[in-house]
Amino acid sequence: MMEVTTGNPNDDGPNYSSGPSEGVMKMIAHKLLQTKTVADVLPGFFQVILTSGKMTGMAFVGAYLAFLGIWFPIYLFSRLVGEMGIYALTAGTIFMVGRSIIRLLAFPGSTNRVSSEIEKEFSKYSVRMINASSISIMDLAQAIASAGNTQSGSQSYAAYEIPAMWKRAKSYRDRVLAVYLEVLQYIYSSDEPSSPTMSNTTKYGNNKLSGDIGDLSGLTLEARADGKRLLEHLSRVISDMDRLEEQAGSMLEQSSGKTQMPSSSVRMIANSLVVVANDLKDFAESLGPSASGEGDASSPNEGDEANLSVDAVRRRFEEQNTSVMDSITSGAASILSMLDPPPHTSIFGFDVQRGCMLARYKGAKQMWVKRPSGGMIDVVHVPATTHCQPSQKNPQAVMYCNPNAGLIEVATGMSLAGGNVMQEEEGVVNDNCWTDFYTGAGYDVYLFNYAGFGRSFGSGYFGVGRLGGEEAYVEGTYGRIKRIIHGTFFGFQPTPATLRTDGLALGTHLISECGVESLVIHGESIGGVAASGTARHLSQTPFTKDKLSLLICDRTFCNLEAVAQRLVGGWSAFAVRGLAPFWSTDVAGDFLAADCRKVVANDSADAIIADPSSLKAGIAWWRELCRGKETTKGVGWIMDAPVQYRMADWENVAVNHSRYVRSAFTRATAPVWPSDKHISLEEAFHFAACTKRLGKIASIEKKRQSMINLVEHGTTECVVPIFLIWKGLACCDGLCGAALGMTVKGGFDCTVSWLCSLLTFGGQTVVEGMEHRQQLSFGESNATKLGKVLTSDFDCRPPGFEKQESDSVVHPKPIPEVLDDIKKIIEDNAGDETLGLVEEELSFIVGTLEYIVARLSSPSVVEQSCKNRHLGLGEGMIGAFMNLHCGHNNPFSAGERSRLRDILLQASGQK
Repeated sequence: MMEVTTGNPNDDGPNYSSGPSEGVMKMIAHKLLQTKTVADVLPGFFQVILTSGKMTGMAFVGAYLAFLGIWFPIYLFSRLVGEMGIYALTAGTIFMVGRSIIRLLAFPGSTNRVSSEIEKEFSKYSVRMINASSISIMDLAQAIASAGNTQSGSQSYAAYEIPAMWKRAKSYRDRVLAVYLEVLQYIYSSDEPSSPTMSNTTKYGNNKLSGDIGDLSGLTLEARADGKRLLEHLSRVISDMDRLEEQAGSMLEQSSGKTQMPSSSVRMIANSLVVVANDLKDFAESLGPSASGEGDASSPNEGDEANLSVDAVRRRFEEQNTSVMDSITSGAASILSMLDPPPHTSIFGFDVQRGCMLARYKGAKQMWVKRPSGGMIDVVHVPATTHCQPSQKNPQAVMYCNPNAGLIEVATGMSLAGGNVMQEEEGVVNDNCWTDFYTGAGYDVYLFNYAGFGRSFGSGYFGVGRLGGEEAYVEGTYGRIKRIIHGTFFGFQPTPATLRTDGLALGTHLISECGVESLVIHGESIGGVAASGTARHLSQTPFTKDKLSLLICDRTFCNLEAVAQRLVGGWSAFAVRGLAPFWSTDVAGDFLAADCRKVVANDSADAIIADPSSLKAGIAWWRELCRGKETTKGVGWIMDAPVQYRMADWENVAVNHSRYVRSAFTRATAPVWPSDKHISLEEAFHFAACTKRLGKIASIEKKRQSMINLVEHGTTECVVPIFLIWKGLACCDGLCGAALGMTVKGGFDCTVSWLCSLLTFGGQTVVEGMEHRQQLSFGESNATKLGKVLTSDFDCRPPGFEKQESDSVVHPKPIPEVLDDIKKIIEDNAGDETLGLVEEELSFIVGTLEYIVARLSSPSVVEQSCKNRHLGLGEGMIGAFMNLHCGHNNPFSAGERSRLRDILLQASGQK
């Protein structure tokens, strides 16, 4: 028998000396025992199941019973409807879910999530403003109470400091506390609103509320009770401030010209004011969202939630003693809250927010407009600054169509600042808000929510009206099931067609019932669907045609499918068409068919609506490449380049030299003006292929030459001819969008879109350059005065641009300058081998750029562009073009607002 050595009995490690085979087995077993398994990294609940046979058995039994609970009702249902019924039900479920997702993405403003976020932010803002008001009032009251007090240990304020403190506290009283007081009094009052008087402002200078602001039906009972208690606190604070102003007005305003000391009665009022203001502050803090369980952006744990790892999430569960079942319950509750939104738990909901907005504008009021197919549209009318009195009627109005996440409650911002109720010396000019911009320009503004957004509603399926806003909120399972079934199967759901219907209903109402003689329709983002559809119908109706003065489509798209393709993927357009076959989002078709003055405002760097899917690009595609087609359906969609160009790119050969695919485009010469009035689709894609080929070869040569220069000269500067040509060509100005180099990176169809937009709208930019060169005002410009086009008219760079440029900042170069540089480089490097590789491409690019310059400089194009730029009417008019640089959701810059003012004056006949 072999002797076995046991080793040191005090050694806790493994002993492998009992034989080779046994030692190896022990070593393997030890390693396996040290290796972590799936069970080791699972949450504690699953570890208990896997490490206990009894718990494992119970888990299997529970899972089996759950499976039976799900399967058995489906089995019974399948026996009733049959196999084909199950297939139909499954397909219908997939269709409905997909359609709901599309609607959620297209109309987020109609969802509870957006509304809840807005109300939450307004609650936070309101609490902050009331707290700031209370603190300012307490500071004033303490200053008055201690003014002139020289007792040791007490803080004394100089009397001359009190007027400045009073001015600040009074502003808080009038513009914050009084607004909330008047809004709550209006909402809680059961009396009918009084008829308008000559004075449309309240005692504190705010607008007298008018219309249906709301009845707090969307709030919990606790929130409504909080509102009444807040009303009491506000009343006490404002009452004491009014008493203080009445008894110590001369001291507070220093109207006597000398410093005054408060009397004993004034000090008593000040002491009382300290108490009630502090009570208001304490109560307001209890109304914050965090107090109602909605979370607070200032909570210490919120900042890192977005970056939590799996381990961090598990630790968070353990720290909060949250079980897996609790997590599942929480997830289910979040889904239910989307299907069945609970009442808002703060008094600062949409009703109060709506009232605060109305309080900021003199003469503003709420009104309802009936939808022709059933339902009502919630509308807010804000008069122009010069027509604020009820007796004054303004014939000029703007109908503003919200973007997809926009609501009238936030159309003027969430702040209490702005509006026109303040005195000029203390008012805030807020041109960044469309309401303030248009009212300052002399236009009444009508803001409205589409049906399905906010309080606006329509008739649902089978004529069922809205549920919830007109009925009391029913707690419990029955009420929840009723609301979910109604909202899912019977309730009203917004569509592009309903947006057009709502816009047309309001536009017709303004002209026929409100006396509007000159209507401007401004649609932003998806609001372009409502705006263009409304303008198309109004401009083709005899009664309303002459009263539609201007259509503005602001940063909108040619159709929704084109946007989806570039945000999600090429397949998404077909998904939208399949899941929403009756949706029509053809903004380009409606815009072109509208027989009125019109404006296309576009930012080529828009992060939401890609430039090739914009309205500008859609119009350009149709005008340049789809001539003769009656429909604009499908314009702006992603288009694959012809296969010969893709194969040539893959083979890395000249664009017409693929060995596998014969070129379908045999014409190797560029278009020539004036024999070619338009470019063809084949020419556009050939240009795109040539620019991509040139950029690809230039990049390769740059890398090669930079490596050589780095080794030989210690610098990475590249001066090879082809790179210099591409460097200039990449900066070529598109006159109405990005430089050429950026579009080449986007793909063939992006370059085609760039070329079409340049040929369609670039002439207006050239005309603008001619006006600036001759120092003509917007109203003085016309085709006969402009004369001949100079090469400098293509230059959009600002004066002194050379000082602003660097290696990383380069302004787009005008096309004539790019052409001259390319020709000079080719002439100076006639024998360059690399240029010989792209000789055909360079020839076509140079020829196309020469065609562009000749076409945009021709008298006929200049005349047409001038008419479009100055809102001409007639056949072939595509509207004025505004080249924006403000992004998708940002306000216009000062220069862009100035340009829009000129357009408004032109449309109204004043310029």
